[in-house]
Amino acid sequence: MEEKLQTPMYIIICNLALSDIIYSTVISPKLIQSYLLDLNAIQFHVCFIQMYFLHFAGSVDSFMMLVMALDRYVSICFPLRYPALITNKNGQILCIVAWMLGAISPLPAVSFAAILPYCGPNKVNHLYCEHRSVARLACTDTTFNMLLSAIIACLVLIVPFFIILLSYLKIIITVLKIATPEGRKKAFYTCSTQLIVISIYFIPRLFVYIAAIVGVYMPDVARVSLGVMYCLLPPLANPVIYSFRTKEIKQFILKSFKLKTVVP
Repeated sequence: MEEKLQTPMYIIICNLALSDIIYSTVISPKLIQSYLLDLNAIQFHVCFIQMYFLHFAGSVDSFMMLVMALDRYVSICFPLRYPALITNKNGQILCIVAWMLGAISPLPAVSFAAILPYCGPNKVNHLYCEHRSVARLACTDTTFNMLLSAIIACLVLIVPFFIILLSYLKIIITVLKIATPEGRKKAFYTCSTQLIVISIYFIPRLFVYIAAIVGVYMPDVARVSLGVMYCLLPPLANPVIYSFRTKEIKQFILKSFKLKTVVP
């Protein structure tokens, strides 16, 4: 509704918000049910549906943050070409690609996990149906499944993370070359918002996944706690970060609040 917010960056933020809503909606109801009603069981097929949407939303988040980093990279490193390269249409296309990749990437791991033989006891040592926690319950060799999930995790998490790091390294080098202190401050302020979001999302998740791949022992309590944190903290933090650190959104919220509180 606000015309000045109809730009590529806010289109990307809108898609990230939608992905966050899906992410928290997949996990939160079952968590609330478990803690408040002590109902910890989940139907077999529902577990795999939850698994798919959990990894789907997580993958979309990862690719969406890569799109955000590319947007900032072009904006700061090629400012004169930015209006031609990153249009609203191109921003929407990049977001659609992120959604498509996010939808495809979990399919192999979830499909192969669903056809494994499960002989019981089917007790998932987690608060939701995460792939690794479920697949290890199968009463057969799961080496292929674990290898497949590790490869997908690398493609979905580690590859985008390193591309994001490289893009921000280039951004920092470019910002340091800006002549005016005001220009440097503005560029750093814009990037710091996204660096906070990226850190909240990637760091705990990468720690858990790399520890699992390398074979580092992690207590169940620590693993489950980190899992809940990296699933629920980003959807909680992102709206707050973008609302209070983005001038245009902050101005829109304040303007709307003033209009609603004016007494005739």
